[in-house]
Amino acid sequence: MLIGHRFERTPRGDLHIHSHNGVMNIVAPLMGVIAFAAPVAFVAIAVASDSSPSASLDALTLLLIVLGLLLFPALGLVIMVYTGMRDTLLLSRLDGEGKRRTRNFFGRRERIHDVFRIDKAKRLELRRRQDAKPARTQLWLVMRDGSEHRLTTDNVPVIPGSERTDRWLRELAEYLQLDVPTTTIDPTTVKAPTPYKPVSSRAAKAAAPSQAEAPAPSHGKGTTVSTPARAFCALLGAFLAVFELSHLTTLMPALFTGRLRVSGFRTGAHSFYWSEQPLVFSFNLLVGYAEVLIIGAIAWGCLRAAVTGRFKAASG
Repeated sequence: MLIGHRFERTPRGDLHIHSHNGVMNIVAPLMGVIAFAAPVAFVAIAVASDSSPSASLDALTLLLIVLGLLLFPALGLVIMVYTGMRDTLLLSRLDGEGKRRTRNFFGRRERIHDVFRIDKAKRLELRRRQDAKPARTQLWLVMRDGSEHRLTTDNVPVIPGSERTDRWLRELAEYLQLDVPTTTIDPTTVKAPTPYKPVSSRAAKAAAPSQAEAPAPSHGKGTTVSTPARAFCALLGAFLAVFELSHLTTLMPALFTGRLRVSGFRTGAHSFYWSEQPLVFSFNLLVGYAEVLIIGAIAWGCLRAAVTGRFKAASG
């Protein structure tokens, strides 16, 4: 089976659902090999050629080429080593808990993404947002206290009505001792009822001071970045910064000389003059500065994540 699930029953009665995606397992090593082979081939061709291309290039362009050659193998390393491709759902009645575990392509670097209780499960729900793109169907475990946990893996899609998904739902429902979900709901239009829990007046008065003294949740914290991810962000940020700096060295003289040289992959190089085409000259100059600001902001975000070790969370 190219894409599907493998069910494993342990001697202690646990259920391990291993999700595998054969397409991803083929594409990932292929991309890793290309990412490592492309810079080596480029350097080999450059060394074997009679004329050295570095003689006609400026310092910024040479630095950009070096960073690009380093960025390719770094990307391959991130894909092969630091990306969780093997997803496993671990359920244990004996411990009364479930968790999601991911491993890389080689089966190493184990990470636990979610740990939750399964001894107080209420129902299973298939959810699909119709306005989402892509509109993916996901399976959620709803607990008696109202909390929810996603059981869907990232490498195997859920297709209601297919033999693979039906067997997966049956295995989960049988182990959790719940009903198999037969309908798919839209969480934006259907809201699950919240169970009413009466609170005595004495308990409400006792909880009021603690709620008033509780600190407000902090929204400034972001996602923590691992050391390899920080190194990749630093390399990517440096590459984008040098790329835009070389672009800026072309835009700045155009303000004083009235001559802007623009190059593209398909259109080639063109020169625009303020004296001949003022509107076209101004438009291309503004587009160039907008590109510097946008990509510069991305480069700054990568460098800041590399230094601080976390991505800034979106406020609001």
